[in-house]
Amino acid sequence: MANNRIGEIRGSVKLAGKAFEHLTARIHEFHRAISDMPFNAMPAVPGVKDGSEGTRLIHDGITDGVYGVIKGIGGALFKQADVALKLAERNFQPATQAAKAITPPAIARDNVVSAISGLIGDAMAQERNPLRVKLGFYREGHRTLLSAPVLEAAYPDATGKLVIFVHGLCCNEHSWRLYAEQNTPYGDQLAGLGYTPLYVRYNSGLHISLNGRTLARQMDKLVSLWPVPVKEVVLIGHSMGGLVARSAAYKAAKSNMTWPAKLSHLLCLGTPHTGAPLEQFVHAATPVLEAFPLSRPLAKVLAVRSEGIRDLRHGFVADEHWKKRTAEERTADARSEIPRLPTVKYHFIGSSIGIDEHHWLGKAIGDGLVKLPSSTARELADADTATLYNAHHMQLLNHPAIYKEIAQRLTAKKAIKQ
Repeated sequence: MANNRIGEIRGSVKLAGKAFEHLTARIHEFHRAISDMPFNAMPAVPGVKDGSEGTRLIHDGITDGVYGVIKGIGGALFKQADVALKLAERNFQPATQAAKAITPPAIARDNVVSAISGLIGDAMAQERNPLRVKLGFYREGHRTLLSAPVLEAAYPDATGKLVIFVHGLCCNEHSWRLYAEQNTPYGDQLAGLGYTPLYVRYNSGLHISLNGRTLARQMDKLVSLWPVPVKEVVLIGHSMGGLVARSAAYKAAKSNMTWPAKLSHLLCLGTPHTGAPLEQFVHAATPVLEAFPLSRPLAKVLAVRSEGIRDLRHGFVADEHWKKRTAEERTADARSEIPRLPTVKYHFIGSSIGIDEHHWLGKAIGDGLVKLPSSTARELADADTATLYNAHHMQLLNHPAIYKEIAQRLTAKKAIKQ
């Protein structure tokens, strides 16, 4: 609808404005870092010291002035555009026509927004950017309103067995259809086993525990309003999505919600339960980069990464892992174990680029983003584990061998106590 389109454009303008401001500041800092090198060396050169300070003041004054003008004019233009679009959005009368089916351009737009959300989604939420992702169950690119009539119309063939898919960092529900030209997506295949697939989209830049809490509430509402009585619920999370799923189950049980009694299986695919190496490296590298003038602008770019990404350093899934803790206190020791739900069977499935468990490449980088000791940390939930070799992180989203592992577990004896 046109009204939504105006909101999307306004959100894009706000993001572009923030990016312009951030990029201009970093280029300015880089410029000054380079110019400071000869100016800092000049006082040591005989006969140059007396004139160097005046020259430096003139240079720095001109440089700061130029960048200040660029930043001021650009900021003003972006702000004016935002005000104009906000006014248009407010005055626009919504169209009554039904939303069209999702198209390739819409999927591409969703993917871009989801990627940006993973990087700075917490800031987008704080600023109430119109493009911020709202957690919900998405169908054909749109969030499904949780009301009995809407659910009944959206899922005319609803069954009492639900399988909920939770994507990873910078992704969305479309990710589960990767490699669809080669393999039938998991949800489509599980529908043949009597499950109704539903797909979650969420702002992966927020704290994992915040997304877990919201998902728990949405699940409770979904189950209570589902068109037919719910007999079984299965959660399947990829990468960060596995942490969000674990967090949701923990929060729901802690809050005495009803849906965990229906939860039979919780499957995590390539989930960094004990931390992701890339975020651990970035966390360690940022102070080093900050120590040197030339690399300091890069350190500041890395420093704006989202809280969701920071949670991946040690696999934080609960509020108590990060709340009331400084950045220095958010260590692996802060990741206290959360209780597993006794009636739920946990499955941790990982992959490795290596051809077998002894291959050096697999040991070094795991699936490219997560190492096996982290993705198969069975001790956290008394989970059963499986490993797919010669496969990278994203292949876990749609792979025949992984579907076989999922189907075998779901068709085995149920974990729910009768």
